Amino acid sequence: VQPTTTVRPTTTVQPTTTVQPTTTVQPTTTVRPTTTVQPTTTVQPITTFEPTEDDRENGTESVTAPVAITRYGIPVRVSGATENGWEVFDPCGDLQTVSKIVPIESTEVVIDPGHGGKDSGAIGHGGLKESDVNLRVAIATSQLLKDKGFPTFLTRMSDYYISLDERIALADAAEAKALISIHHNAPASAASKTPGTEVFAQSGDSESARLSGLLHREVFEALMEVEGVRWTSRWDAGALRVLNSRGSDAYRLVRKPKTTNALIEVGYHASASEGAFMATDEYVQIVALALATAIETFLTTNENGTPLNERARTYNPSGGRTICPTVELE
Repeated sequence: VQPTTTVRPTTTVQPTTTVQPTTTVQPTTTVRPTTTVQPTTTVQPITTFEPTEDDRENGTESVTAPVAITRYGIPVRVSGATENGWEVFDPCGDLQTVSKIVPIESTEVVIDPGHGGKDSGAIGHGGLKESDVNLRVAIATSQLLKDKGFPTFLTRMSDYYISLDERIALADAAEAKALISIHHNAPASAASKTPGTEVFAQSGDSESARLSGLLHREVFEALMEVEGVRWTSRWDAGALRVLNSRGSDAYRLVRKPKTTNALIEVGYHASASEGAFMATDEYVQIVALALATAIETFLTTNENGTPLNERARTYNPSGGRTICPTVELE
């Protein structure tokens, strides 16, 4: 969510959290989004794939994977084989040709780290960029799901801009069972005794409501165990629908995908206390474990989580067309 103002906290609070995790989580390394991140998706085969003569002759008829990773670690949709390699859709949705790809044959979960590149998202406490926190949490969550045997696919794996439409197209092309978009809030919000976690569901989709409820329950309960953090929250925080004045889902990333989806705002990183906590590896591990647990529960059971709020929130996003910078694929 794009903030209208940058919140500058009056005090800097170092978090003194005491976390008792229910399971042991292997520490994840700090991801520097300016570098290429190695894919955490389950990839078969792990070597790059070059088109054969039949591939070049038959084009899309011989392509078995709708999505792939380029040599620079950029997730892309595959259009077909060409004389020079593969024709793929870049993060702006434009066709480019690459010589080699790593095809992704199977995907159960698509994880979308919100924002990236020139779109840093909200700037929080101490200059913390939302896009960086989103990416760190997404990669850690993907790794946990991979360890559990669930093939995952990230819409971006490093710090670059990708259009909303291409995020949606990637998720739908992958034919996954769930799309989760990870975000962190920034607008000023009231002090609260509980975390301000919000999860937005697609209207009229009962499975989206179930996914949203499970994500909210697991993340909210995990953060509630943390001591020493002063939370902020809106009064209607929870699992909910957000509608524009026309009665449609306000966010394109929730409204447009055919894939069952949910968008989570984990907390308010502009808050001094929350923001300092969110900059730590400990935070990434806690939230990633909660997200992975919720996703596993969604995929393997019919269990419900937090019920959707009966009353939808009303919001009309601003913004319009934007220039999409070209990303080098190899």
